[in-house]
Amino acid sequence: MKKCLCLLAAALVGLTLLSGITGAWERGTHAYIADALKKAGGPYNIDEMYGSMAPDVFNYMFSPPYVLFRNYLYDQTHHQFSLVRDAVKWGYEKSSAYGFLSHNNTWGADSTAHRASLTLLPGEGYIITKATMLNAMLLADPMYAALVAGNPDVGIEICHNVIEAVGDIVLARHDRTVGAKLIEIALRPQPHMQNLMVRAYASGLAMNSDSLGFHLSLADAESLIRNQELGFRTMCIGYGYLLQGEEAALVANVKAQFLELAKVFLALNGLDVPPDNVIMGLLDASFLVAEQLIQFDYMNEVEATIAMVKRNMVKKVK
Repeated sequence: MKKCLCLLAAALVGLTLLSGITGAWERGTHAYIADALKKAGGPYNIDEMYGSMAPDVFNYMFSPPYVLFRNYLYDQTHHQFSLVRDAVKWGYEKSSAYGFLSHNNTWGADSTAHRASLTLLPGEGYIITKATMLNAMLLADPMYAALVAGNPDVGIEICHNVIEAVGDIVLARHDRTVGAKLIEIALRPQPHMQNLMVRAYASGLAMNSDSLGFHLSLADAESLIRNQELGFRTMCIGYGYLLQGEEAALVANVKAQFLELAKVFLALNGLDVPPDNVIMGLLDASFLVAEQLIQFDYMNEVEATIAMVKRNMVKKVK
């Protein structure tokens, strides 16, 4: 078991360091929250739901040179979110902007995951609290403890990723319609959110690109944003099918993504890659423990987040 925990830690460190940015709520949870907000009613609710996921469009930029811009764009979409509101030119874009604004890490949905839980410790986010608990359990194993020795934040980030992934599994169990809604969102052909992000962030990206390590013209920056949004939309369609299907298929797919990221990271760093079946066995154990930690209170935090974001949207979004 100790050997398993050590290998599991190595696999998940690979995931964390390769992705670089940790999210807060997963895509399904953000869509669920926005659906409950319904600031934009009727058919525009779909645009609002997609807008709520859109700040995470750039989290999946792994290939060079675009990986150089990931941290910058994450900061822009999660903290400079008012730029999207300012970019609205047409009335039909407002619903997409509403959803985008609901996501933010200052007073939006991400704030309860990262900064201030509403049902657990108020001084830290729900995901952070649960990740800390999971990490503490793993630290009982001396090999895991040795792996993260001197890097306490690494252990938390490892567990952070696991808790987020398991959160959407718990959500899909609670609401069997969220997958179908995700598919409807992603298949919607209107490029409203894409246009808003281009207006909000392309010029800043181009101006800052040299300092980030690779020159982008304004046209390059616009193209990057549009291409990443299209790729994210495609990912959401596949994810939606998984969320509306059998739970076993969803869990298997999420674990397979962890596995592939871990193998890439280990190989790039010249480390031995354990056999797939070994890593997958370790992921089985990790996901089981994470589920036990969140299955009875995850939806409580999500529902409390919905109520908070509703109040803040009334106060802060005109």
